[in-house]
Amino acid sequence: MFNNFLRNGIYGKYIVINLGGPIKHYIAKLLIFLGIGRGISCDGDPSISDISKGINFWTRNFLYIPDKDKKLNNCFAAIKNDHVKQSNIFQIYPINIIKSKLNINPKIIFISRINTETTKEEKKIWDLNKDKLLKNFDLIEDVNYWNQNILDTMDEKKKYALYLKLKLLLRFEIIKSLKHKFNEQMKVIGNDWNIYSFKSESSPSIGSKEFNIKNIYDIYKGNICLDLGSLVGSNSLYHRSMQIIEAGGLIVQSKQSDSTSVWKDLHNKLIFNNIEEAIQLIEKILINVNHRSELLNEIRNKFNNSKHLIEKSLDKVFAN
Repeated sequence: MFNNFLRNGIYGKYIVINLGGPIKHYIAKLLIFLGIGRGISCDGDPSISDISKGINFWTRNFLYIPDKDKKLNNCFAAIKNDHVKQSNIFQIYPINIIKSKLNINPKIIFISRINTETTKEEKKIWDLNKDKLLKNFDLIEDVNYWNQNILDTMDEKKKYALYLKLKLLLRFEIIKSLKHKFNEQMKVIGNDWNIYSFKSESSPSIGSKEFNIKNIYDIYKGNICLDLGSLVGSNSLYHRSMQIIEAGGLIVQSKQSDSTSVWKDLHNKLIFNNIEEAIQLIEKILINVNHRSELLNEIRNKFNNSKHLIEKSLDKVFAN
C-alpha cells in the first residue's frame, strides 16, 4: 500500500527506513523502546500506543480500525470517506516515477475485483438510483444525496456495506460499457470478471505467494490505465493510482472528492464523471500520439516535488 515509499528514503528533514518483516520489525521495536526515531506501524501490527513514539497507519478507512485502537490519538488512515466518521489522513505521493513512453499501440488497462451479487434491498436501491449515478459518478460520495435518496441512517456499518455494494455495481456498469466500446483494445484483469462473460486475466491477490508488484508495474507501464478510485473511499492518490503513476502508465481516473485540488490544470484532461466523458478522454489519447506523450510528461512533472509534499505529510503526522 506504500508503493515506493516502502523503500528507504530521505524526505527533507526525515530519514525513512523500512523495518518491516519477520525479523527487522524487532529492530524497529527496540529503536522505538529506546526513543530513537518514531515508528509508522502498518495496520496496527504491532500497535503503537503512545503518539510520542509513532503512529498506527491503516491502509483503508477508519471503519477498519479495531475498537481497541480507536481510543488512541495516533491512528491515521490512507483513504478518506465522507460517509465514515474519521479524523486523521496520512497522505503520501508517487515517487521514483519510471520515465517511459506510451506503447505504439497502448492497451486500456483495468485491474480490480468484482462482485455484483445483491440482496433484494440492495437491488431495489440500485435500480432506483442507477441512472442518476451513471450520469454523475460523484453522487455516490455525496452525503446529502444519500440521505435524501438512498439511505438515511445513523448505522454507519449498514450504510458503508451498501456503499461498497453500490460502488461495485457502478464499477461493473462502467467497465461493461467501456469494454463494449473498446473491445480488444481494453484488457480487464481480475479474478471474478470471467463469471460475467468478460474475457479477463486472473490477478494474484496481495499477500499471496504468486503476487509480484513488479508484474503489476510492467502491466501499467506504457499503457492507458483506467482508475475508478478506491472501493473504500474517495482519494485521487491512493495505492493503485500511485502504482499507475510510478510505473509510467497514463492514468485516466473517475472523479474523486479531491480531484480538482489534486489534479488542477490536468483535471479536464484526465478526469471523467460519467461514461461518455471517459470515452471522449480515452479516444483522444488513443488517436493523438502527441497528446498522450505530452500528458505522460505533464503527469510525471506534476509529481517532481513529491518528496517535499511527503515531508509536509510527515510534519502533520509527527507535529506532536
